Amino acid sequence: MKKWNVNQLKYFAAFFMALDSMYLAMPLIIPSWFHLITRFVSPLFSFFVVEGFFHTRSRKKYLLRLWVAAVLMQAGDYLSSLLLGKDSISDNIFLTLAIGFSLMCVMECAKKAERGRKVLLYAAAVLLCMGSAVFSVYPVTIGSYAFGLEGSIQNLSVIVIFYLFYGNRRKQVIVFLIWNALLIALTGLPMPGDYGDAGIWFSDLCFNSENFTFLFLPFLLLYNGKKGKKSAFNRYFFYVFYPAHLWFFHLLAAGLRSL
Repeated sequence: MKKWNVNQLKYFAAFFMALDSMYLAMPLIIPSWFHLITRFVSPLFSFFVVEGFFHTRSRKKYLLRLWVAAVLMQAGDYLSSLLLGKDSISDNIFLTLAIGFSLMCVMECAKKAERGRKVLLYAAAVLLCMGSAVFSVYPVTIGSYAFGLEGSIQNLSVIVIFYLFYGNRRKQVIVFLIWNALLIALTGLPMPGDYGDAGIWFSDLCFNSENFTFLFLPFLLLYNGKKGKKSAFNRYFFYVFYPAHLWFFHLLAAGLRSL
């Protein structure tokens, strides 16, 4: 079986990310199963942030890129709420990835710190993790505008688990499957018996599929552990494509709504 590098998997995921954004922007036009088949995308990008953390030449530059992208994306989301109303953009995966990368930096510093400082740093990591979990459930509200953590605790858990057990793929996968199963058990899934129509049940299942994070795991079998060709295009493609494709679909949705 031919395996892919990071760049190839990211471009593949970006294609399906565009399909999902098209569905979320125009749910009455795009079938609901689009949302289900794209559940692997954001956790796969979260996984690659962990890989990037251990392979980048400069964690400081990587972290800065993520936070700059997160702030700019959030500003763009706020602008879209003023311009597009119901068709505004609420996504900001950069914020989730930036928080996750920050969490790994704190934990990495704690490993190398002396005892007293180590305790404080680990406490800070726990507080950051707990605060992010709360942020994923209770968004920040500014007037009529609200924003939270995209991908919620599911994406953050990918970063935490795959960081803690880095170097042991078997443990990473087993621990994550147990955690994912626990999330499903706690939050539940739409059950066929609660619906009089199988089509409505399946549509609800596709829409409420955030806990299907485990769907990214098979892609680890395709990963060859290599970054791929180094170039400015490969490095910055996602930073540009992500906001650009969201604006395109949401502007298109606003235009169709006005017809």
